[in-house]
Amino acid sequence: MADSTDEIGIDRYYRSFSAGTTLYYAGAPATELYLIRTGRVQLVKRARGVERSIGLYGAEELIGEEALLPGAHRSATAQAMEPVTALVIESDTFRALVRRRPDLGEGVMQQLARRLQRAGEQIENFLLPDPTIRVLNTLLHAVDVTEEGPLELSPLELSTRTALDLDQVKAVVGQLQERGYLSVGDQTITISDASALRQLHDLLALKEDVRHGLSCR
Repeated sequence: MADSTDEIGIDRYYRSFSAGTTLYYAGAPATELYLIRTGRVQLVKRARGVERSIGLYGAEELIGEEALLPGAHRSATAQAMEPVTALVIESDTFRALVRRRPDLGEGVMQQLARRLQRAGEQIENFLLPDPTIRVLNTLLHAVDVTEEGPLELSPLELSTRTALDLDQVKAVVGQLQERGYLSVGDQTITISDASALRQLHDLLALKEDVRHGLSCR
């Protein structure tokens, strides 16, 4: 997506944000979209007085898509996790770009479809009481969409996708690593045997179902 921006001469729309900068606040009018070129942006939402990360986005990903809806407001706060460069364009300019390049619109649709899948995964995890099952559920979802190689999952992204605190995620991942189910690198997780991980997930889920069944008697 980023390569196509030069054809309408909008280098002047690129903006840089230092780490910790807020790109936009929840509740503010949504008038611009952000196409990330470098760095990572975290979306944060406050509920019942507690802030929680609801998404982590990087290069060539789009955020602020609420701007495509007339009169929309920001649903979350966007914060730069590290130095970020992004193409910041108003919704009308973005629509003009998509009219010129329909494939860009297709790319945006694919991103939004993936976000819907992630939202479904988060809802599913909210319904799972056991932290280990949540982490296993998310790892297996990631394995299903990754052809090969390590999963590019940071502890923060796992925390977001599992709806768990960062310390809980690190504890579960550490236990799985100690038992040989996975190895952890710099912002990556390598699973040597996905079937073993799936068997562990199914076993723990079965135990949880039995425990829940007994408690309902």
